[in-house]
Amino acid sequence: MNVVIYARYSDSKQREESIEAQLKICHEYAQQMGYTVIREYVDRALSGRSDDRPQFQLMLKHSERGQFSKVLIYRFDRFSRGKYTPFVHLAALEERGVDVESVKELVPEGPLRDLVLPMIIGSNSSYSRELGEKVKRNLDLNADKCLSNGGTTPLGYKLEKVNPKSEKSKKKYIIDEMYAPIVKEIFQKYARGWSMKKICDDLNARQLKTAQGVAFNKNSLHTLLKNRKYLGIYIYNGREIPGGMPQIIDQELFDKVQDVMKTNKKAPARSRARAEYILSGKLFCGYCRNGMVGVSANKKINGESQIYNYYRCKTSLHQKTCKKKTVRKEYIEDIVISECKRLLTAPNIKRIAKEVVKIAQSMEDNSEIKRLEKSVKELENSKENQMVNLRACKDDAVRNMLLEDLSKLAADIKAATEQLEREKARHYLVTEDQVIEYLTQLAQGDISNLTYRKALIRLFVNKIFLYDDKLIITFTTGDEDVAIEDKLLDRIESDLSDEKFCISNVVGHQEKPSIYAILKRFC
Repeated sequence: MNVVIYARYSDSKQREESIEAQLKICHEYAQQMGYTVIREYVDRALSGRSDDRPQFQLMLKHSERGQFSKVLIYRFDRFSRGKYTPFVHLAALEERGVDVESVKELVPEGPLRDLVLPMIIGSNSSYSRELGEKVKRNLDLNADKCLSNGGTTPLGYKLEKVNPKSEKSKKKYIIDEMYAPIVKEIFQKYARGWSMKKICDDLNARQLKTAQGVAFNKNSLHTLLKNRKYLGIYIYNGREIPGGMPQIIDQELFDKVQDVMKTNKKAPARSRARAEYILSGKLFCGYCRNGMVGVSANKKINGESQIYNYYRCKTSLHQKTCKKKTVRKEYIEDIVISECKRLLTAPNIKRIAKEVVKIAQSMEDNSEIKRLEKSVKELENSKENQMVNLRACKDDAVRNMLLEDLSKLAADIKAATEQLEREKARHYLVTEDQVIEYLTQLAQGDISNLTYRKALIRLFVNKIFLYDDKLIITFTTGDEDVAIEDKLLDRIESDLSDEKFCISNVVGHQEKPSIYAILKRFC
């Protein structure tokens, strides 16, 4: 007789029979009874109160094929802990000629079964409610010790038993050496100006998954970047314990990411502007430190309407509490572009190239290659095991199921191998000659070309602080502070009228990896 095994445990919050123990006992029972086990269905960390369990639903669907006559379970509480729904599924299986047999509970056949089984299921339902109260007490005790209370483990962490010798030992959070570098990479890229969409596209192209095992999207990335657990803060049910978890992201980087998210949230939608404001997100009011936003105005000259574009302090625009005057878009952008291009001298290009290569060498990370190699190896081992099962199997129906699994494994191995090759191809160390060649070509670009202007801003500018008497530009190249004298900045608008004032240029400090990250897009 062909049978299948269904095993389940609720979650890591509860002390239950392990899946391995359930499967072992069910297999021993099947051997004693002369049954042939053709498949296992296992749901991990899913409550029996709900029927929304993937493997449980798959077992119900496969029961329609007529390939097995029994479902072996450790106890009926593994099948379901609902009050009424177990009977619905038992009836559906019975109509398909499939019986549910408990290994550890004696349920008589015939009319007595209809009497005994409701008592067992009712007892399980009552126990489930009592267990919920007990679980809450245990969760609070776990939180006191900063131990895992189940749920999704954040990407970059993994769980380790407090007592490795105990099968039921509680678990603590430790660093996942394979994925923690990916979390750092995400934070660093966003802090350096990568958009959420670009980061998601890059992660998904590398076939990386979220902590839930699905593709990245803006919502999951936003949740990751806001997760204060990466600062080493244990958080449970409103409680926060600093130092309760290993720290992955330092406070400075975390704060910078939050500032960028706040700035991006406040930044106006560029699609609403009549022109592309290439300094958006980088130009700030020197007085109130709020962002300067793009605004447009219509003027009639000789009876014809013309559009003029400006940058204006957001505080001045909405709250009228900042004295900062507006500035013509084209003029301020031309000055910044000019200063960016002045950096591209031959000595600067050589110096930047040396620095980029040095950074590239220090940032080389092969953890993703190791992860993919491990994944390919595991898939190949699974394929070998299935081949052994196929050679030993004589049942045609079971062989067909095994062949389906082998076909899927082959496709997974192919996809993982291709991804591994792509990842290996991505890992190269940029050379000084490559950087010099790129920057030399950049130095010869046309400053009237919008794409070229945006490339210069993206490459060199970190922040710009605009006052009514000076302009401070913070570059990403790590230069010493430089002051530019005897230069007038005109066309500053006061109620859209001309004013003149002086400009000083101070080159500030910034994390040097940012220039490498941008150059890598072009080289």
